[in-house]
Amino acid sequence: MAKHRSHSIQFKRQVAQEFIAGETLHGLAKRHDVSRTLIRIWVGRYE
Repeated sequence: MAKHRSHSIQFKRQVAQEFIAGETLHGLAKRHDVSRTLIRIWVGRYE
């Protein structure tokens, strides 16, 4: 079962910016230990 974690707004923006800059969802999810779906949500908010 997945853990519920809170991430700072700064962290979310950083991950979203890395995706916008060309990083892959899979690579970001693995490196930051977050789901790809969560990254998509953050990108939608901070794009």
